[in-house]
Amino acid sequence: MSDTAKNQIAIILATGNHDKVRELRPLLEKISPLFKVLALHELGIEVEVEETEKTLEGNALLKARAIFDLLSERFPFMIALADDTGLEVDALDGAPGVYSARYAPMPDGRSPTYVDNVNHLLHCMSGMKNRTARFRSVIALKGSFPSPQGTIPFEKMTDGVVHGTITIEPSGDDGFGYDPVFMVDSMGKTYSEMSCTEKNSLSHRAIAVQKAIVTLQGILETQNIFQPTTTILHDPH
Repeated sequence: MSDTAKNQIAIILATGNHDKVRELRPLLEKISPLFKVLALHELGIEVEVEETEKTLEGNALLKARAIFDLLSERFPFMIALADDTGLEVDALDGAPGVYSARYAPMPDGRSPTYVDNVNHLLHCMSGMKNRTARFRSVIALKGSFPSPQGTIPFEKMTDGVVHGTITIEPSGDDGFGYDPVFMVDSMGKTYSEMSCTEKNSLSHRAIAVQKAIVTLQGILETQNIFQPTTTILHDPH
């Protein structure tokens, strides 16, 4: 491990979804040089926390706590960051909501693909005139910081919402999940028609992450963390 890494505190992305990692990493890497963003697969960990809660908040916190507990001995000072995101369609009474990632019914208990979920959504909305919807993301932070006063544990949550419309058919080549059918009202195009940079400037997940960044910066400032006398522990492996 490099000298730089030894002086950084890990932000662990509590997801096995590589698409989420690609979207979250650039949003978080500029918080401070004192943080290092790590994905689970980079740590040799393959685990998917089962989403058993009935709310986005519950699932996000469930995942953050699980990854924090899993890695707290390896990283005595760290932040586990988890998100849960749902597409809420007005004409479907808020569905698929918390079940967005597993919306399409599949035989033999298989997990649906992005295409399966999109096709099922469009089928359920066939002939519907009201196509208003919103994407909502909840970010959960579970962490432990060093400070001159000792260890500072914390749990925080933030959220982000973007309003839009469900299109009649998919449009665009980028993005993932329901991106090809979610038309952002303020932009007049789907997430899939945007570049990664453009989406990260306005998406529901980006809004939630920016609030999380403000929360982390507030903790650093108010608790006087990272003074020269502070010892920062690191992954011994």
